[in-house]
Amino acid sequence: FFYPMIRQPVYLFALSLFLLLSSPLTQSLSMATPSSVKSSVSSYYTALESTSSLKTNACTSQSAPPDHIKECIKNVKQSVLEKYYGCGLCVPDLLDGCTVVDLGCGSGRDAYIISQMCGARGKVYGVDMTDKQLEVAREALEHHSRVEGSSVVEFHKGYIESFADDLGLSGSVDVVVSNCVINLSPDKEAVLRQAHKCLKEGGELYFSDVYASRRVPQELRDDEVLWGECISGALYWNDFLNLAKKCGFEDPRLVEDGKIKLGNKKLEEKCEGIDFYSATYRLLKLAGV
Repeated sequence: FFYPMIRQPVYLFALSLFLLLSSPLTQSLSMATPSSVKSSVSSYYTALESTSSLKTNACTSQSAPPDHIKECIKNVKQSVLEKYYGCGLCVPDLLDGCTVVDLGCGSGRDAYIISQMCGARGKVYGVDMTDKQLEVAREALEHHSRVEGSSVVEFHKGYIESFADDLGLSGSVDVVVSNCVINLSPDKEAVLRQAHKCLKEGGELYFSDVYASRRVPQELRDDEVLWGECISGALYWNDFLNLAKKCGFEDPRLVEDGKIKLGNKKLEEKCEGIDFYSATYRLLKLAGV
């Protein structure tokens, strides 16, 4: 007698629960907690000896840097360059005197490049959760201190999902950069919200990352190698744009993009039907947009 009355709300509850758990913006591994995803990523990059240890071409730059960046790279210690795993160029021009945060700074390559562009009046914070990468970055601090006209660089162990709160940065940063790291986060919304929080009005998140031509199936997102290689954590283009706007970046600007060739037949077969792209975006914190 009561079955027809209760069946509909039970059905609606089940449907709502399914939609919540299958949300494309909930980019954590289904069989793991966010903390274990972070641990998995940290372990993956701890095990890498150099760029040649990567299993795909996703975490490699798609194009050569401009001449002024090449000159900065010449001043970066070789041990730092050997541990670089970025997928693009995320170094904007006109950084003189700026305060910059590098999310997922790794061995510090981009932080050391940016410090040369910020000059003595600027400051650069590098944030990473992997001890081995931070050791490489910090070991180069003395070498970097001898580079004339560079800004102060600080490296902090921490999570990009909470960096603004952890470092006490609120409305005080000119530019946030990130090079192929946000896709590795199990909570991308938290990362974007923290970036928006730390930026001054008119500041920007200038970053390179990996995006997918469609939503990545759960079985691929559960693959630790694909996630660690910056592939299966990639957001579908449209989901990323909607998420950026939700977090306060109302007018995302695409700087450049290029299709990624994984260079690994076995993993390409796993990802058949999905195209991946390396893209650089500018997300500006602007009132009234």
